[in-house]
Amino acid sequence: MHITANMGLDESEEAAMALTLPPKWFSFAAADGLIDALFPPSCPACRDETATGHSLCRACWAETAFLSGRGCATCGREIPGLGGGRAGPPQDFHCDTCQAHPPRWDRGAAVFAYEGAGRRLVLGLKHGDRLDMLEMLAGWMLRAGKPLLAGADLVIPVPMHWTRRLSRRFNQSAELARAVCRAAGRAEAFAPALLRRTRRTASQDGRNRAGRTENLKGAIGLAPGAEARIAGRRLLLVDDVLTTGATLNAVAAVCRQAGASAVDILVLALVSFDEAPYLRSA
Repeated sequence: MHITANMGLDESEEAAMALTLPPKWFSFAAADGLIDALFPPSCPACRDETATGHSLCRACWAETAFLSGRGCATCGREIPGLGGGRAGPPQDFHCDTCQAHPPRWDRGAAVFAYEGAGRRLVLGLKHGDRLDMLEMLAGWMLRAGKPLLAGADLVIPVPMHWTRRLSRRFNQSAELARAVCRAAGRAEAFAPALLRRTRRTASQDGRNRAGRTENLKGAIGLAPGAEARIAGRRLLLVDDVLTTGATLNAVAAVCRQAGASAVDILVLALVSFDEAPYLRSA
């Protein structure tokens, strides 16, 4: 079949198009097979070969501390000994940390603990330009936070200062939020330009809860016209890692001041206070 017959093309255009079309003997299936043979799928966490793409190897699956979703309704942390069956714990159950330091957001969910293969995945995305993992990670985040996403009017990533984004080339929180919205069929909810970092902050590494909060004072602001879009809306904030919650608290506080009706959070990983007890201190 001559595919250009009814496309209104002249002879020169048809000739140019013919040069760009694959020959009749070309098989896309065979090409895919050749690509898989030359570049076999590998585990995003350790680079070992896997049977299919966008999947962890058996060892990394076992090493990833996925959360059950039956923990704290505010931050998503699991509570040792907490049961609840398929229905999970009561919807208003809060962990000791969230009771001692009430967050500025309402509800939260997370995918896995920031340890083992989960930690390698986060660092690969954040510092290794591993954007190829986004589809897999977004699928996990969607399952963990599906009720939160379903009720959100806007999905807002934690903003990054332009100088840091320039050096990293992308904001990993924004890419996660974009991918989650795409996976949920909610592309219209993605709102990356409503918040901004008003100043570049020093690294949070090594700071306790109070130090992290102090470091972020005045660092989050609204973009022009953002208040009109936020007022009266339910928001879902997306970030890669939740440690003490200082960053998400700062973002949530700005959103509440702008009139948001509710603020929820969805993160990829949670840092364990058992591994860094100094983070608990006020």
